[in-house]
Amino acid sequence: MTGKNIPQEMNHDQVKSLLRFIDDTQDEAVKEELFGRLGRDCFYSRGLDFWIAGYRGDLEAFLDWVNVKKGSRYWERLEPAADGRTLVLTGKEVDGCACAFADCGDPPKSLCRHCCRRMQEELFGLLSGRKVEVRVTEAFLLGDKRCSTEIVLE
Repeated sequence: MTGKNIPQEMNHDQVKSLLRFIDDTQDEAVKEELFGRLGRDCFYSRGLDFWIAGYRGDLEAFLDWVNVKKGSRYWERLEPAADGRTLVLTGKEVDGCACAFADCGDPPKSLCRHCCRRMQEELFGLLSGRKVEVRVTEAFLLGDKRCSTEIVLE
């Protein structure tokens, strides 16, 4: 070796511990900012923006993918609400959280409240071409059997 430092492999337990520390000690505004950024980065770093681009502007095709083709491993159904501007996403019953950062004892609840919410805001915002607000209605980490949301198209 030439004396250069070789970076060590990421320690996943250290990251999980840091996220739990932030969730336990910071106020809601800080948690929203940090975990929201984590959700946004999750969406883009996994290339979901390229995938959803194939459905952009074609909500019916995306609804078909979820409801008819059963293409999602996480979602049971996605349906328009009676108000005409809200989508109701019902998750499949699960026995654990899909997020690797939740694979620890006492996972941070901000993973649901902010991270997953923001990831879905990115997804449905790009899909619809509109600003959206996502409301978490059920979450495994919050004690529910599934993870479900309401997506309000503004």
